[in-house]
Amino acid sequence: MPAMKNFLLVDDDYIFNFLNTKMFERIGVANKIDSVLNGKQALDLLNTCHQDSTALPDIILLDLNMPVMNGFDFLEAFNNVALPSKENVRIVIVSSSADPRDVMKAKNLGASKYLSKPITEESLRAALEN
Repeated sequence: MPAMKNFLLVDDDYIFNFLNTKMFERIGVANKIDSVLNGKQALDLLNTCHQDSTALPDIILLDLNMPVMNGFDFLEAFNNVALPSKENVRIVIVSSSADPRDVMKAKNLGASKYLSKPITEESLRAALEN
């Protein structure tokens, strides 16, 4: 069983966020779960964590296709923002796109894993184990 983690879900689909929150609680991997609806809200939350000296999430589950700021734009902004210990944050893409170009671009921008929606307990556990 992996250690308990703090998660940030970044997806414009409320149902996705709700169902995944419930799955994390059911399998007992989450210490804390926050969710936001786009990349801009995620950056705002990360900056608030920094200002309040709150721990950054251990793992960010990031959708690619969102309004306001998509996943690729978030990855680029995250790479350029100055946050202490951000190198300890793992970003896992969770997308309905299976396009190999999206997978490659996400990995080149620093994503550690790429999962296809919908995620399952097995795919989540595999993503958490490395």
